[in-house]
Amino acid sequence: MKKDFNIFKRLVPYILPHKKRLILAMISMAIVSVLTGLLAYVVKPLINDIFVTKSYEDLLLIPVLVIAIFVVKNIFYYAEFYYIGSVGQSIVRVLRDEVYSAIVKFPAPKLNKIPTGILIARITYDINIIQRTVSDSVSAVMKDILTILVLVAVVVYMDFYLAIVVFVLFPVVIIPVTLLGKKARKTSTDTQTEMGNITKFLDETISSLRTVKAYNMEEFEINHFKKLSDNLYRFLMRMTKIRGLTVPFVELIGGISVSLIIFIGGLQVIKFGYTPGNFFSFLTAILLLYEPVKSLSRLNNSLQEGIAAGTRIFDIIDGEPEKTEGKRPLPAEINSLEIKNLYFSYDKNRDYDLKNINIKTQKGKIIAIAGYSGAGKSTVSMLIPRFYDPDSGEIRINGININEFNLKDLRESIAYVSQQVILFNESIRFNIAYGSFHKDMEDIIRASKFAFAHDFIIKLPNGYDTVVDEAGLRLSGGEKQRILIARAFLKDAPIIILDEATSSLDSESEKEIQGALFGTDESPHGLCRNKIAVIIAHRLSTIKRADTIYVLEKGEIVESGNHEELIEINGIYKNLLVKQIGN
Repeated sequence: MKKDFNIFKRLVPYILPHKKRLILAMISMAIVSVLTGLLAYVVKPLINDIFVTKSYEDLLLIPVLVIAIFVVKNIFYYAEFYYIGSVGQSIVRVLRDEVYSAIVKFPAPKLNKIPTGILIARITYDINIIQRTVSDSVSAVMKDILTILVLVAVVVYMDFYLAIVVFVLFPVVIIPVTLLGKKARKTSTDTQTEMGNITKFLDETISSLRTVKAYNMEEFEINHFKKLSDNLYRFLMRMTKIRGLTVPFVELIGGISVSLIIFIGGLQVIKFGYTPGNFFSFLTAILLLYEPVKSLSRLNNSLQEGIAAGTRIFDIIDGEPEKTEGKRPLPAEINSLEIKNLYFSYDKNRDYDLKNINIKTQKGKIIAIAGYSGAGKSTVSMLIPRFYDPDSGEIRINGININEFNLKDLRESIAYVSQQVILFNESIRFNIAYGSFHKDMEDIIRASKFAFAHDFIIKLPNGYDTVVDEAGLRLSGGEKQRILIARAFLKDAPIIILDEATSSLDSESEKEIQGALFGTDESPHGLCRNKIAVIIAHRLSTIKRADTIYVLEKGEIVESGNHEELIEINGIYKNLLVKQIGN
């Protein structure tokens, strides 16, 4: 119960900015509820004055009054629906923005632990549940409670003793409905988990359909999806059963209640002179009262689902964001980068992935990190922009620990080209200018020319305004990579990190990109000139021109030197080179 209250309490700050609309909605609800009660009261003169005394005056007046009540009631019903709906949509919009903002600000280690499908389910499935709860359930609860209060007042006013019979039956309905609501919340949580599993599965398989087809795994994946779908079906059917049980139970209790009232009220009419108008007016109020009670019992399940969804959403919003501490300004000119005595592990319960890493370089120098797959090369590249923090040791810029700099300033000084070639489903211009939107078109074209990308871009249907399909399917691997190189050129940061930037390219594309990185006789403006450049590469043809090459083996630096020096050592580097030449 306390947890339920805390969830509703968390929603209060989201509601307060819309209190004027909420007040108007509540006023409208109150008028609708009062008019509903008035309808019940009108039955008394309807029976007594028309059907008993046969008054022509009342025969004309009462139908007009009933029509007027319905007209006014529906006007205010629309007002209530509009105002509460706008409040609900506004709250959900803010929540959706906050959830996405929280996810984007999560540190990389946390993001790695949460499947993408689960995060997508939070923004879509859970937000939709909250929207339904706020816009429909909460408004309905408020309206139904007001209606119940008005009708209870009418019932008590008409016949206090007969009203007691009704109130005795209320707990019989409420207790089982509450138990069913708790069951609904647990089932909602399980359903959301399965929904997240399906979203994760779809995200993985649909983005990899070519791989699925290449290995003839269509039937396997279809069967896998069917299993996930069956699991979701079971939980949804469990929720359907809970909802299905709630209404019939309330219907049964309602039927028993109405039967008792008819018997007791009829007895009063027959033996104690109770007028038919009083009895039917009372019965009408009870029947009108029955509808909001049934609605509340049905809405209890929705509220429980909303509470469960709210718990999951606030867990995301309350997640600790990436730390951006550090107040020292970055040096105006970055002259050196040093990694000193660094140890790092992804899993703190296992051995280190990087051990005693010591690397030092200066402006205008190119360092490269080589080694077999899994040696830890990319891990080094991710530590410099602080996607992860080392367990011990330091990374220094101009001799200062990078933790002392503001994280945004640090990353502003780094142009990072990941081994994951990901382009946004936007224009070529957008993809090149990403992170540097303040640059003009002239700068974009210049960066593209330096990256050997301009010539193929202008041949596209709309040139720089050509929209890249999802995952860059319109472009070859080399073309996509050159767009990323152009982005790095445009940023013009003092530190450049290239993580396996040419791993999937053909020899011709690789030669062009090497020209973009290191410059050529015709175009000496290589991206790595006059910068601190860190190149991560499995293919050694990319790093032969590096000033110093560090060779990693099982997370440790085992060799270092330039290309010629490492060949003379006759160690891992030379073995890598011989294998690549042989292939």
